[in-house]
Amino acid sequence: MTSSQAVYPPRPTIDRKTLPPGPRELPLVGQTLRYMRNPIGLMRDAARYGDLVTLSVKPALVYLVNHPELIRDVIVTHHRKIERGPNTEVMKLLTGNGLITATGADHLRQRRLIQPSLRRERVERYAETMQSYAESHQNNWTHGQRVDLGRELSLLTLRIVVKTLFGTHLADEVRRIGAAFALSNNYITTRANQPPRMRKLFHRLPLPYSLRFKRARADLDSIIYGLIADRRDSSDQRDDLLSLLMHARFDDDNGKPCGAGLTDEQVRDETVTMFAAGHETTAVTLIWTWYLLATHPELQARFQDELDGVIGDRAATLADLPNLAFLDQVLEEALRLYPPIWFWGRMAFQPFDLGGYQIPAGAFLLAPQLIAQRDPRFFDAPLEFRPERWTPEFRASLPQFAYYPFGGGPRRCIGDGFAMMEAKLIMATIGRYWTMRHDPRHKAEMLPLISLRPKGGMPMFLERRHPV
Repeated sequence: MTSSQAVYPPRPTIDRKTLPPGPRELPLVGQTLRYMRNPIGLMRDAARYGDLVTLSVKPALVYLVNHPELIRDVIVTHHRKIERGPNTEVMKLLTGNGLITATGADHLRQRRLIQPSLRRERVERYAETMQSYAESHQNNWTHGQRVDLGRELSLLTLRIVVKTLFGTHLADEVRRIGAAFALSNNYITTRANQPPRMRKLFHRLPLPYSLRFKRARADLDSIIYGLIADRRDSSDQRDDLLSLLMHARFDDDNGKPCGAGLTDEQVRDETVTMFAAGHETTAVTLIWTWYLLATHPELQARFQDELDGVIGDRAATLADLPNLAFLDQVLEEALRLYPPIWFWGRMAFQPFDLGGYQIPAGAFLLAPQLIAQRDPRFFDAPLEFRPERWTPEFRASLPQFAYYPFGGGPRRCIGDGFAMMEAKLIMATIGRYWTMRHDPRHKAEMLPLISLRPKGGMPMFLERRHPV
């Protein structure tokens, strides 16, 4: 099954008595209105009904999967019987048939092609760029300044991903790429929350928002296709991810490179996909990590003491990262409490058994990391920020899918090494210079879009640690 040939199973008809328990439903609409208003609250309450819970989000039948063993069964054991559902069509408006939206054999083939570009030894080449960009960015801050740290970190990760992915640092191209992606990402999120027929209609109509999206995508495409054309016409050897994708080759049936590479359209789709993953998720991880440190000053001081002891007054390097054990714990705990991709969802294309129930084709399955990673059965004081819980012994004792911020199975994020290296280098660089103080007038709330952004930004007061 390829993405262009995807035929989604019909909506299942099933006797309510044979379904797992679930929250009370309203006549006709089920829990649809509540899901639209507060999906996190609905899932959190639903999880109290058991390890497998029924949600009625009309017109869909949804199963909430709420135990590591069942999550593993879905993501690993039955992965060939599930795929992305109709919401994928919305994401394709931006990413095309990239790795995130590709299905079946297409996904496996593309993953094998892209994976070498994200091997550790290749990714580590970008460490100096990440650190130097973070160093340059913080030079624009002043002591006592109030900033929206969400905006600042999004701009920083934007500049880094544009440089490492496209090999450019030109201000106009960075601005155009960032603006086009931001508008497109908001548009995709809006359309994904609409019923399928409504979203198709609104996208086709010449509405102002739809027209702005189409212009933004056209601008993004013109930049990317222009860069691709320049590379095809040049004999220069480049080390950015765009060049690596353009020179990647598919394997034949015997596992040997057969000479067939990506078309320009495929390169475009994969770069947009990598851009979306590398920019948005890293920025969101950093925003929540700094929020947690700013609201726990004793832990921020411990984090900075580690930086002083390991790095001192020089620039952070890749070689420092293995020695920053507390920084590792801080990031692991931040990803537990605020996973940037906060839920995992798929559609059953074939029926299968799960937890004593028959999952019919056409049903949806949700396994939200945000709920699983705050489960008191596996995490003591689950709502508290406790980086010190992440000892080697604790990691070894934790069930595999009690903690899965990067997903798992055949669709586990292949860019997690890039993202974590970037996050650590940015944290180490900024933490050497600055202490963050959260504006007490601001209430940090989760905004559950495609990623888990803070509602209304993240205002911080900056305190310089050492005099200039």
